[in-house]
Amino acid sequence: MAKSIKGITRIDYEGVATKGWMVRLTRGGKRQQQFFNDKTYGGKTKSLAAAKAKYAEWLSSAPPVQTTKNLKSARNTSGKVGVHTVRNVDPRWKNAESFAYCAMWTDETGSRKKVSFAWNTYGKRKAWQLACLARELETTDRQALLDKIDKSSKKKK
Repeated sequence: MAKSIKGITRIDYEGVATKGWMVRLTRGGKRQQQFFNDKTYGGKTKSLAAAKAKYAEWLSSAPPVQTTKNLKSARNTSGKVGVHTVRNVDPRWKNAESFAYCAMWTDETGSRKKVSFAWNTYGKRKAWQLACLARELETTDRQALLDKIDKSSKKKK
């Protein structure tokens, strides 16, 4: 498999005379795209070079990438971004359900991290505080979170 080039796709279908590179860049809801035909640019290598140059040109004048990290969406029902309620049901027992607050985020490598705090273990209020703090600090270290919550509650008294 050929090496992937960000923003550039090879259009090379069998039985179709049109072959070349498609360049696309989307920022702020605005999409730009342009096709670089091999025949027009004098071959596959030259059309790729032209496509890379166009992508670099667009990228230099494009606004920065907008992330949705820490932005509340319409789907958010808890009031805190990245924190939601979890309902666990054990099918082995009648009416055996438990609740927890779960904090989720994506780390710098792109993998998802999560930690949850059960209401029956921490109490509903403390579980909420722990989940919000875990999301804010992006940590799964329960003991560090508990220490931090305990220190802040002692300061308030």
